Amino acid sequence: MTGKLAGRWQPAHRVVFRAAGSNGFRAPGLSQIHFSKVVTNFVGNKPLEVGIFPVDHPAAILTGSKPLKPEKSINLSAGLAVTPVDELTLTVDAYDIRITDRIVLGPLISDAASLAALQAAGFGTIQGVQYFINGIQTKTQGVDVTADLRVPMQHARALDFKGSLNWGQNKITMGRELFTNADDPVTPLAIERERPDWRGTVSAEYSQARCRGLVRASYFGTFESAQPGFTDASRAVYPARTLIDAEAGYQLPQVEIAIGARNLFDTYPGRQLLPDNNNGGVFPWAAASPFGYNGRYLYTRATWTLPR
Repeated sequence: MTGKLAGRWQPAHRVVFRAAGSNGFRAPGLSQIHFSKVVTNFVGNKPLEVGIFPVDHPAAILTGSKPLKPEKSINLSAGLAVTPVDELTLTVDAYDIRITDRIVLGPLISDAASLAALQAAGFGTIQGVQYFINGIQTKTQGVDVTADLRVPMQHARALDFKGSLNWGQNKITMGRELFTNADDPVTPLAIERERPDWRGTVSAEYSQARCRGLVRASYFGTFESAQPGFTDASRAVYPARTLIDAEAGYQLPQVEIAIGARNLFDTYPGRQLLPDNNNGGVFPWAAASPFGYNGRYLYTRATWTLPR
């Protein structure tokens, strides 16, 4: 059973407080229940034949798998919205999300006893087994701040500024020992540190008659990853980056034509400096980058609005 309770209080015309609490669940996904493959993983630059199996696969059962249960969550949030002057709105929201029975890909099982049992059961070519488990409990906490300013102008002109700043963290509150005991420090690292704690955007859009222009800056804070080496020796910290986007548009009677650039200055994430991560220079950029590693993207777009 799930439920939600929300409240809103407006003590003054320009001030609003809000809060909400809810619980929920998420059933295991089809891929988590049925996905199966044998793949050659490179762990510390060494090839390893790893079988990723459903929990009801004989190889998974042989190594101790259990049926998956739904994830359960409790979500709490509270916020404040203020309009200190006309055309300016500020909001601050904090959230706390607790997830139990969280489904993750379990640690690699490759000890000698398990491999011997697999070989005896006819799975002798497999050097390791993984399957999804209800393995951990997590806590996600964060704060979102936004600002929206519209500058009054005359003669069919408008200037809008928007900004947002987010701080958020994931923490494993129970189940870390599963990976510590299996000598797998990189899975907890991926859950807790593979996304930046800080993220922000600032944009300005100017319009006049049929023309408009947009400039946006997106900030991504530092993060930590062990991809794609997947060993403790592959752990690396990658620097913060700021990307600039720009777009210009012209409005025809029913069609808007726009040209633009995402990542205008061709910014790339931090370089992979550790040998386990760059595979001899094949992977030069941070594999876990939150904005990818494809560089500048130029585009044109036509938007047709049907008449009412």
